[in-house]
Amino acid sequence: MKKLIDEMRATKVAAGELAIFYLGQAGFWFKTSNDKNIVIDPYLSDAAERLFGFKRMNPPVIDPNDLDVDYFIATHSHIDHLDTDTLPDVVAKQSVRFIGAPDCEEEFRKQGLSSDRFTILAEGQSCSFDSLSVRAVYADHGELAPDAVGMLIDVDGFTIYQCGDTAYQPERILASLQTTPDIMIAPINGAFGNLNALEACRLAEEIHPRLLIACHFWTFLEHVGENGLGDPSVFLNEAKKLPNDIQAIVLPSGRSVIFKTKGG
Repeated sequence: MKKLIDEMRATKVAAGELAIFYLGQAGFWFKTSNDKNIVIDPYLSDAAERLFGFKRMNPPVIDPNDLDVDYFIATHSHIDHLDTDTLPDVVAKQSVRFIGAPDCEEEFRKQGLSSDRFTILAEGQSCSFDSLSVRAVYADHGELAPDAVGMLIDVDGFTIYQCGDTAYQPERILASLQTTPDIMIAPINGAFGNLNALEACRLAEEIHPRLLIACHFWTFLEHVGENGLGDPSVFLNEAKKLPNDIQAIVLPSGRSVIFKTKGG
């Protein structure tokens, strides 16, 4: 478990680069050239099994106490995105700033966060801190989480769009997004109201990021969609149909990629 966190801490990010570490499920850690660390939707416990019987198919890649980050972002309050068993370790680190969808506020307060340590963003709302800006984007997670949003993150010259949990609603999403991100992260499980592999690629073709990363797969058996459309190999086959200037990848949990500015 320490191997990944040691790698993350040792990784030196050059100007014009962004390090992206996949934490499993929908969780990602971004490290910038000015050593800013941002985490979004980390699920690093067994809370889903404890509360709902959803057993992990693979162990957490880092310990919650190792989340030495500047910003913690949550797209909505579902346990695999706003992990109530991970939060106490992060809340204890007084320098961390929290950003979340409207349904995250209750849990932020329950965890003892004061109002000056978190920001709530509904669709269309944004916030800025130093070199980071975040804007909430439309997501359709239905009655499961009506306040769920995607998050558009601008940091160190890069724009990252984490779709969050959403169904295929291209017109609504594009109207809310209003930009072309460098990186798009999309669920592919095709269950519980989420995009499947085919829909994730179709949405990427509409949005046209430079890099498309699959997420929300192979953490719980209950999250596997029908007809193989939650399978990352199906995602990669569908991605072959995308324009050549859209690169699609699948990162195993605990693996990373260095993304560079255009022409880098």
